[in-house]
Amino acid sequence: MIRNTLLFIALLAPFASVHAADGWKLGAGADYSSGDYGSDTTTTIWSVPVTARYDTGAWTFKASLPWLQVNGDVNVLPGLGEVGNSNPNGRGNGKGQGNPSQPTPATPETGSASGIGDLRLYGIYAFDTGTPLGIDLSANVKIATADEDKALGTGANDYGLALDLYRDIDGTTVFGGVSYTLLGDSEFIDTNDVFGANIGVSHDIAVGALGVSYDWRQAASDTADDRSELTGFWSVHSSETTKWQLYGVLGLSDGSPDWGGGVSISHAF
Repeated sequence: MIRNTLLFIALLAPFASVHAADGWKLGAGADYSSGDYGSDTTTTIWSVPVTARYDTGAWTFKASLPWLQVNGDVNVLPGLGEVGNSNPNGRGNGKGQGNPSQPTPATPETGSASGIGDLRLYGIYAFDTGTPLGIDLSANVKIATADEDKALGTGANDYGLALDLYRDIDGTTVFGGVSYTLLGDSEFIDTNDVFGANIGVSHDIAVGALGVSYDWRQAASDTADDRSELTGFWSVHSSETTKWQLYGVLGLSDGSPDWGGGVSISHAF
């Protein structure tokens, strides 16, 4: 959900491309979430993503790669929530390794691990409708660079499409969108393809913009609940080329973290 480690990118994605000047933007952030995801164990996730973005005309291209620190249930994966994970390594504890003649130990239920997360790539096209209504069509792919033996990812690639609409009304931007993602299965994890939807509003103020959004996404597994989250955010331009963003997240279902938040900074060149 975040939603995922890309929350600070996704918040303004529906309408950011039409306001962006051509060129490169680099960014970094820190994201923290905590929740039990319907289990008896609290799972905490730290994510520190590094991002790159290039705008040219109506096109925007993005890439993000996070460093992750996860502590808790081995069935909870960053960006997905609860899934059935039968990997005998648990969260990188070395289970199932060693003498092949010995019985394979049961998968550990909890653990801690850290490492590089999945690489995510985005391509977004902003249509010129000739009206105040903006429309973005985006495609994305998740490259499975996270270690599945540490339960930092599924070990499979994902592919998605999204359609976002937005309109500015005297400094207030109303936005919403829908998405569909093909989640890849791996040797130890089976996932479902998922629909998603979001709606929100952002209002310009003297020092930036304040906004709130609601996000829903189908559960990635049959045993989990759908994700349902409310996010508040504050964006500040500290200069013509540098933007900060603070946000907080409240989970509204067992499929989401109970709460989370983070900060990001981006700089244009």
